[in-house]
Amino acid sequence: YSLLAESFDHHRAMGGDTEPRKSGDLSRQIRVGFLIFAWMLISISLIMYNKWLLSYKNYRFPLAMTMTHQFCTAFVAHATCRLGFMSPPALSRKEFTSKILPIALLFAASIALSNLAVSYLTVPFMQMLKASIPTFSLLLGFATGVERYEPRLLACVVGIGAGVGIASLGELEFVWAGFAIALVGLVTEAARLVLTQRLLQGTDIRFNAITGNYYTAPIAFIALAVPFLALELQRWREQVDLSVMAPHLVCNGLLAALLNVSVFIVLKETGAVTYSIAGQVKDWMNILVAIPIFGNVVSPLQLAGYALAVGLVFRYKKLRSEVEAARAAERSAVQPEAPSEGAPLSDATLLDKRGHVPMLRKSLQ
Repeated sequence: YSLLAESFDHHRAMGGDTEPRKSGDLSRQIRVGFLIFAWMLISISLIMYNKWLLSYKNYRFPLAMTMTHQFCTAFVAHATCRLGFMSPPALSRKEFTSKILPIALLFAASIALSNLAVSYLTVPFMQMLKASIPTFSLLLGFATGVERYEPRLLACVVGIGAGVGIASLGELEFVWAGFAIALVGLVTEAARLVLTQRLLQGTDIRFNAITGNYYTAPIAFIALAVPFLALELQRWREQVDLSVMAPHLVCNGLLAALLNVSVFIVLKETGAVTYSIAGQVKDWMNILVAIPIFGNVVSPLQLAGYALAVGLVFRYKKLRSEVEAARAAERSAVQPEAPSEGAPLSDATLLDKRGHVPMLRKSLQ
């Protein structure tokens, strides 16, 4: 609606007919709304499908499941790039081993641990725990120097952690093993986000949800194959009836690949802020959908703790945007834009090069 209002006001100020512009914007809003709904539906379906397979279909092989996801994701990413729909960034061997490989390994570990935790915990409780990722990400950012210390952000993430703690106290089906695995997985995911942030800040390498998986998904598949061979392969051979499970595994893997495609499309059509807000809505929907499907019970204390955490997540993201905007303004003030090569130097430019303020010269004139 804000986009519609802005375009309407701009067109009216230009003196033109508003009707065609409103119609075009409305059709775009409908399309974007449909894409967000489709992304949410795919994501929620994958989470429910994973939980059903792991806990109710007795497919207790989280490593094998995650490998299936990564195989299908890698196949779709490579097919998309090979067919020429998009091109992955070219990487040197040093960039690949020092920047991409650690991110891919952490990604594989975080997804596998998350799937393993889901086999112990309820879907609503797992979604509540995921709200603590900003807390771990910021603390790791402070520790590694990626983030500059900011008291307001720290206060927000401490509050988020407190909200998640309250939600944990209210969990009626609490399992210590699942809780510990989930925390390790969340810290691993936070570490991956910090490394990704460092990659994007330090180089001109740019990825999206598909070209990123072009590199990370095959590495994740290989990395997961090692513990799978040691821990799950023997039981998998003895217990899995492929005549029954193969259709589920194929559908589950393709759904995971489709999720990455939908993330790319939604980010392209909306932006990071809209995607982030929609993600919070999706997490609430995950909880509401899981309750009737799996018969989970959510206590009022859990809802209160999670509501506190989610509210502070929104506050954290708003503060973060303000802090980043202020720092960007500081950098632009300290480093004035240099004149283009061959352009004549004005009085203001000469004063800049001598370290003086151009506005002072103008005031003296």
